[in-house]
Amino acid sequence: MSDQPNANRRKFLRQASAAVAAIPVVSMAGISAAQANEKAEDGHAHEYVKNAADAAGHDDYVEGAKCKKCAFWGGGDAEWGQCYHADFQGVQVNANGWCDEFVEG
Repeated sequence: MSDQPNANRRKFLRQASAAVAAIPVVSMAGISAAQANEKAEDGHAHEYVKNAADAAGHDDYVEGAKCKKCAFWGGGDAEWGQCYHADFQGVQVNANGWCDEFVEG
């Protein structure tokens, strides 16, 4: 009996394992690309406005909702600060701003 059938089976199993392992990586890359498409040129996403009053006509806006009152706010008492929402990494937001991901903090 030849070792060739076993060698082919091992090669197939290695390739199949590599393909299955790559699935989460490929799907995460697709999610990142989709999120990047939702961001404005300045890096902001989720219909962010730097003055919450400008969001008054938005369906999700609630009177008094501002970045500094949001659970994602990380700027303390500063006028500009970091938003800890995953889609706002690396950009500053205004304490008086608003986006449609607002969560009462």
